[in-house]
Amino acid sequence: MFDPYLPVIALVGLALLLALCLPFARIQKLVLELSAWVLRLALLALLGAAAYLWFQPGDLPAEVTDASNTFLSTFPRLKDVVPEPGTPYFGICAAAFFVSVLLPLLAVLDVSRQLAGGRLRRLRALAAAPPAVEPPPAPAPAVHPVNRRAAADALAEAGSRKPVRAP
Repeated sequence: MFDPYLPVIALVGLALLLALCLPFARIQKLVLELSAWVLRLALLALLGAAAYLWFQPGDLPAEVTDASNTFLSTFPRLKDVVPEPGTPYFGICAAAFFVSVLLPLLAVLDVSRQLAGGRLRRLRALAAAPPAVEPPPAPAPAVHPVNRRAAADALAEAGSRKPVRAP
């Protein structure tokens, strides 16, 4: 059905991926926005599936409960920590593991997304600008030698101006 158009579809997809890899601020912001939203929706869907398995633990697929072909058989130490598949707590524990691993990635995408675009252009311009030249510090005021005799005479004169009180 798509055989004659398959090379065209492949080349259009390749050109689209090439355009998304270019270092333009708007394209970078679009990629970050889409990645953050896809990851956020996937985590919410995972938490929704965990809530569903809490109420319907019998609906867990048979591939998960098969003892020879599970993630738990690969890591036997997890069997002591994670509840048995088919219990209400299994879905919540599995979802909590994956969400806690992917949540820092979502935070990085959110911060990068906020910095992308116009802010990124301003940060690049600020980094490319030559450093500002600071003016030299003002010279320290000149210190004049103090005439001790004049200072002592001024203190003696100021002390003699005080009225004397009768005892």
